[in-house]
Order: sequence, then C-alpha cells, then structure tokens
Amino acid sequence: MRIFLAYPFTQLLNQETGLIDEKNTNLLLGMIDQIKEMGHTVFSAQFREHFGAKLMEAAPATYEDFKEMEGTDLVVAFPGQFPISGGVHVELGWGSALGKQFIIFLHKDESYSPMVEGLHTLTNVKYVRFGSETQEELTQKVVDEISVHNKILEKL
Repeated sequence: MRIFLAYPFTQLLNQETGLIDEKNTNLLLGMIDQIKEMGHTVFSAQFREHFGAKLMEAAPATYEDFKEMEGTDLVVAFPGQFPISGGVHVELGWGSALGKQFIIFLHKDESYSPMVEGLHTLTNVKYVRFGSETQEELTQKVVDEISVHNKILEKL
C-alpha cells in the first residue's frame, strides 16, 4: 500500500538553521521506518527535502506532492496544532477531492476547522485523538491504525 504522510513542514522550520527540530524529525523518521517495516511505501515531503536541508521551490514541490497524492492509497494526516498547517489542509482537500481514504490524527486539546472535522461526509475518514503520548507511543498508534485499516481492506 502507498501511504501519504501529511505532516506540518514550513511552520516547523527553525528560522536560524532552516531545519525541522530534532523532536519532529525523529518522530517522522520513526513513523516512516515503522510504516516501511510493515511493507508499505511511504511518502513524506519532509523526508524528500531532508527535513529542510534541501528545500524544493514551491512550484515543483506542489506538483510532486499532488502527483504523490494521486497515486496514494491511504493518507495519514496530522493537520497540526496551533498554528495549523496550511499545507496539510491543502493536502486534505486534494485527497478528499480524489476520494482518498484518511486516518487523521487530531490533538485532543485542540479545536479544528469544521471542514476538517466534517471531511468524513465526503470520503472515508477515521479520526484518531491523541494527547501526551511519547514519540514511540504516537508512532505505535499510527502503526496500529494502519494495521486496522489493512484488516478492514482484507475483509472487502
């Protein structure tokens, strides 16, 4: 299965270093490694652009991200906490317009746009709330949700 990992990017870039902080980099790398170990292909713009070290220009990055979305089977999305990620919200729009399936992780202490919380009326969405999990626990939650999704698909 091809998985599109939609996660905040630009807002996480450190203004001095131009890189995503170590905590978010490690979280993403852990998720990517675990998803690959499950036998899936995973797309992450952060990984492609070396967590900020090799940023792409806007036009080719947007085009390539959209092409990845077209070819994906499942979108695992983190819309971001305050402030929300505009890029992830665009990806949610693309994916819903393309009829993609989603697992959307929402922080339990945050409010989200009604457009995010109502996305399930347009396409197949599972919402998962999270809070104070460690990086390992959150990664395991992602893996578990993908496994559940796979089991449902196998029954169809």
